[in-house]
Amino acid sequence: MTKATATASAPQVIEISRKQLPLSCPNAGTNPAALHPRVFIPLKKSGERISCPYCGAEYQLKE
Repeated sequence: MTKATATASAPQVIEISRKQLPLSCPNAGTNPAALHPRVFIPLKKSGERISCPYCGAEYQLKE
């Protein structure tokens, strides 16, 4: 029997434009296995980064 181990990778920063606000996580393209309660991400300033408290996805508001 083979033992499986989980490997953590650095979270990818997801760039968001002002047209995509208000932003919530999980978004429409999320894998169904990774779903969690919807939470709104309060991005307001260009360049600001905020991570989701549930899954750790990082979002950044681009100019």
